Amino acid sequence: MNVADSERISALLAEKGLEATDQVEDAHVIILNGCTVREKAVHKALSTLGTLRPLKKRPDGQKPLIGMAGCVAQLEKEKLFKRAPYLDFVVGTDAIDHLPEIVHRVEHGERHVMYADFDRANDYSTDTKIFGYKAQAYVNIMKGCDKYCTYCIVPYTRGKEKSRTIDEVVEDVARLVARGVREITLLGQNVNSFGKGNPNSKLREPQELHNVIGKVGPRAGEENFPQLLRALDSDPRLAELKRIRFTSSHPLDFSDELIECYAPASQGGVAKLAGHLHLPVQSGSNAVLQKMGRHHKIESYIAQMDRLRELNPEVGLSTDLIVGFPTETEEDFQQTLRLLDRVQFDNIYAFAYSPRPGTRAAKMVDDVSNDVKNRRLNELLQYQLKIAEARYASRVGKEMEILVEGEAKNQNLAVGLKTDLRVWTGRTTCNRVVNFMSGGQRELLGKFLNVKIAGATSLSLQGELT
Repeated sequence: MNVADSERISALLAEKGLEATDQVEDAHVIILNGCTVREKAVHKALSTLGTLRPLKKRPDGQKPLIGMAGCVAQLEKEKLFKRAPYLDFVVGTDAIDHLPEIVHRVEHGERHVMYADFDRANDYSTDTKIFGYKAQAYVNIMKGCDKYCTYCIVPYTRGKEKSRTIDEVVEDVARLVARGVREITLLGQNVNSFGKGNPNSKLREPQELHNVIGKVGPRAGEENFPQLLRALDSDPRLAELKRIRFTSSHPLDFSDELIECYAPASQGGVAKLAGHLHLPVQSGSNAVLQKMGRHHKIESYIAQMDRLRELNPEVGLSTDLIVGFPTETEEDFQQTLRLLDRVQFDNIYAFAYSPRPGTRAAKMVDDVSNDVKNRRLNELLQYQLKIAEARYASRVGKEMEILVEGEAKNQNLAVGLKTDLRVWTGRTTCNRVVNFMSGGQRELLGKFLNVKIAGATSLSLQGELT
């Protein structure tokens, strides 16, 4: 979500005539787009803000305009000006489109300009902006979250759920495809709940959603996420769109009808839907899940994953996990390890719990020591590496299609070989990273290529062009 917001910020300022620079010392406008989902992210944003202060004292008089955006701005608001008086403006998550106006006001002498109000309208309309040529694009389809998990600050920084209409999203994606975009990622705090409140006036299917947990998502008579996926898959203007991804999801709204979208197209599935799912589970313990306010049980989550793999055995799975949540016992933690064994995720994003001020969990006694949190986190990550290593190794010898994302940061594979060879990186439909070598003069960015998997680690695959 923050990457998409940063892309939008860049595009808006480019429309104002500004150009991007890689050197902060050369910048006329500097914007930090801060995240609050974890304590460490907030500290990094505020620490980086502190490093910019000397730029306001430059002897040449070229003092940049400095702003804070994103969830840090939304949560801290005017406190940021007290913490950093040299900060020029604060722009919240719902006010990004006001940036050109904000910059103009600061350029003309205003200080401490703040836009951090939520859009109170019930509907949500926007258009996707991309900065430069992109084969991939992030498309916001809804915003906000109504789940209010006890540990999560997002509902307070992103507001209540509201969705764009299916017709608007399809039109938006059609414009992107015409500009060369071939893969989109549909974004929202909980995309599975997309469509609530939007009438299903075109009677798109499926008209009602179900899952093993119970009644979920939008009601009958409203638009929903599987309808959107099928509309994107079938629109003739999107013929050149190759892949649709989405994030993030919640098990409560992960419907049977959405699982059916992962079936082969010949069996009624969505042909363009990437074979990957990121579905946060957060813990393997029902007792901990209850305290987290997740309202789903591990048995139901496993049933969803079993059904998904039954329809698509090659689907790549990833999840989010928190260790050290208040009252988490050693047995609770062992249940999380057993969940990894049972589901066999390709990848996990795991974090030690940190209280977020303003959440219900922040009022709980944080009774798991930092030493125990860190030990459990390291154990969890090492445990998953062994699972990932086996799963990645199972791909060796197979041919897979990848979308090339650019040259790899690590060029070690090419060390000692022909000087014109470069290491490139891309992703498969199931979201596995593949590194491969090709002549450095070829421009491969944004191309779909077939590679044969020749090697594997616990984090990536090595491929050979076919």
